[in-house]
Amino acid sequence: MGIAIDLKDTYQQKCKMYAIGKEGRATTILIPRAVIERKAREEGLLPEEFVKQFHVIAHYNNFDGIFYTFEKQPPH
Repeated sequence: MGIAIDLKDTYQQKCKMYAIGKEGRATTILIPRAVIERKAREEGLLPEEFVKQFHVIAHYNNFDGIFYTFEKQPPH
């Protein structure tokens, strides 16, 4: 399954990355607030609720870039 995305047809926002953890083994990225707000609306949630209930998954392999999706976290 492949998804073709033409970058000229996308919204763009530069985001900072922060290396965290022991020896910088983990990286944190900032997702644009507009993306979180849109996904929260789709789920019928406030952005703050969405961030608590979902996590982001980075998909990568032998293609250029990274594709992000959101997945509901299991109840704690």
